[in-house]
Amino acid sequence: MVNASDGDANRHDISDSASELTRMTDADPQSLAAYYDQWAESYDADLPKMGYDAPMRAAAIMVAQDIAFDAPILDAGCGTGLTGQELARAGYTDLTGIDLSLESLQAAEAKGVYRHLKKRDMNKPLAFGDNGFAAVQCIGTLTYVREKRKLMAEFCRVVKRGGIVSFTHRADLYDDAFIKVLTATTRAGLWELVSHSDPMPYLPNHKDFGDKTHVFYDVYRVK
Repeated sequence: MVNASDGDANRHDISDSASELTRMTDADPQSLAAYYDQWAESYDADLPKMGYDAPMRAAAIMVAQDIAFDAPILDAGCGTGLTGQELARAGYTDLTGIDLSLESLQAAEAKGVYRHLKKRDMNKPLAFGDNGFAAVQCIGTLTYVREKRKLMAEFCRVVKRGGIVSFTHRADLYDDAFIKVLTATTRAGLWELVSHSDPMPYLPNHKDFGDKTHVFYDVYRVK
């Protein structure tokens, strides 16, 4: 997702879909899928203009956590494949992507970096077997997930013991309810915290987000 700073520098350079991003925070899955289907064509061009660098940071996390380059990784909420593309550039070769938007999945497929791509609603069970992945990353997507506690449990189920769950979440949405989700998952013995970042840029060049909205990067190890 993308962020905007003081407003006018990139305001007229991004698509209407990018400009309307703020209204999607509470969208239902059907509206969300339609929105990202419409945005898919210009998404890859819009995000750099908004200063979005989460895909590169996410790939660096996988490298820093010593995830083997041939290990299976789930890119949950892969969108048009920007995160997968950065993972591939880092050397990762066994990537599975899931997303709600079919048009975005088609754009991801065109990048040629995923072994598997599947349409999934992450408010529902992920429909993967247990312990099938060495890591999962969920970048710029948790905003739209209503069943966050169930999703975190699903991440821990599909990732093998000792594997990594890495995700971002907007600082303004990292509230008590979200912290309770993380705490409950920890108390259930499903994972343990590896790292919680300082607030990082989200979409620094987006007219509505800008310097006002930041994002945290969290890493947990599955137990």
